[in-house]
Amino acid sequence: MTIDVFYILAMIGTAVFALSGAMAAARQELDIFGFIIVGLAPAIGGGTIRDLLMGAEYVFWMIDLNYIYVASVVAIIAFFQVHRLDGKRYTLLTWADGLGLALFTIMGTQIAVDHDLHPVICVAMGMITGTFGGMIRDVICNEVPFLLQKEIYALAAIAGSCAYMVLIAVGLEDQGAMIIAVATTFIVRGLAIVFGWTLPPYRPQKKE
Repeated sequence: MTIDVFYILAMIGTAVFALSGAMAAARQELDIFGFIIVGLAPAIGGGTIRDLLMGAEYVFWMIDLNYIYVASVVAIIAFFQVHRLDGKRYTLLTWADGLGLALFTIMGTQIAVDHDLHPVICVAMGMITGTFGGMIRDVICNEVPFLLQKEIYALAAIAGSCAYMVLIAVGLEDQGAMIIAVATTFIVRGLAIVFGWTLPPYRPQKKE
């Protein structure tokens, strides 16, 4: 039996991003419906924008409802169990978001490659898939999105996406390239979280 690594990663990414949404919903003390909506935002938001930009005939979750089911179930379970994580919610949100970022970025890049798009566009589609859903989640929860903060976030997505493009260009088989690229994205994001790496923010010059 052939194992579809791509689909397994897609379901894991959906679950992890839905969990990140549930953590954000918990911070806002939303009801169970709010948990589901905010859980769905990062789980399907980035991929939806990607498909619309690429002119796909159908948005991915409209032809495979497993994405909706997985995200909704995770959000509902989180609603009843998140109280066990008091004091650890933001940490879990950060790491769950980082893993979702890694998984979805590379999946988005691979989908763009399958559509024979220019390498630069493939990298952009990967970054959009990995980051825009989280941005929608944060906007709904009235928080500054990770994407717009000075943290190493979008840069981690770009690094992983570029790694994937290089690996397939040198002839590495697709599944191996995906795994290495996912690891690259997560490691870059994880190191930024652990060591507090940030991009230099704009600072206005002081007038004499």
